Amino acid sequence: MQTKNAKCWPPMGYQGYFLAVFGVFLAFSVRFSMHAFLQASLPMTFFIVNTIIIALIYGLGPSLLTIILSIPISFYFFVPPFESYEPPTLQEGFVFASYISIAFVAVIIIEWLQRERYKAVLQSRVSESRYRLLAQASSRLKKAQSLVEV
Repeated sequence: MQTKNAKCWPPMGYQGYFLAVFGVFLAFSVRFSMHAFLQASLPMTFFIVNTIIIALIYGLGPSLLTIILSIPISFYFFVPPFESYEPPTLQEGFVFASYISIAFVAVIIIEWLQRERYKAVLQSRVSESRYRLLAQASSRLKKAQSLVEV
């Protein structure tokens, strides 16, 4: 059985986008409060955690929004030289690119798994309803046969 609406698993509406922006703000706040301790290390870790949580609950669109918002914020505030858009060193650029690629891979895998889960739930519901219809038809057929035999 083919399921064409498996991409409809997340809740619809703007709530996911609002919470995605709020999550980026929260991740920024936590990371900024720890900036004196962390300095240049772990520039996007809190943002990636937010992205994964949003991807699990609200899907692809809001999670991509978190990535798009997180990249310039974390680059500006947490990649040396701090609070500037000067190009980072090659090593810092590699670390930053690896964080971004991890976030994209995590979002794609989560979306794929959620779609497959949703498809399995839909197929289970269809199978259960078909079984009920078959059981009802079978009982009607037995009643009709018993009336004919009498």
